[in-house]
Amino acid sequence: MIHFSITIFTLCAALFIGCSDQESNNDALSTQDPLLRTKIELAKCLSKKGWVMYSSYTCSACIAQKKLFGEEAFAHIKETECNPHAPNTKVELCIEKNIRITPTWILEKDRQEVMRIAEYQLLEDLVVHSDCEF
Repeated sequence: MIHFSITIFTLCAALFIGCSDQESNNDALSTQDPLLRTKIELAKCLSKKGWVMYSSYTCSACIAQKKLFGEEAFAHIKETECNPHAPNTKVELCIEKNIRITPTWILEKDRQEVMRIAEYQLLEDLVVHSDCEF
């Protein structure tokens, strides 16, 4: 499965290199780094489809997840902070959503949970789970 996921992500990255749209002319997508472009598009797609990453600023896996995307791409991810000691915490929402492990990725449609993926995720796995197309 891992080999399949890596192949999917590599294929997605390769296909995306030649693609462009009007929005890409105005933002970071104009960069020459195809992997960064793919990460930004994945982050935008996840957010557009309704995925939210529930995290904690002290969680090493959450920090690693952000680092995997990179700062520029992760800026497009919808994130909810669950640590009660963090600024801008949404601890009540995290309790309501029964977040027990961070990071936890949740897909919601019309305020209803559709899918949940707990723990650190490879980009390739997020591509497969999110059904984002490039």
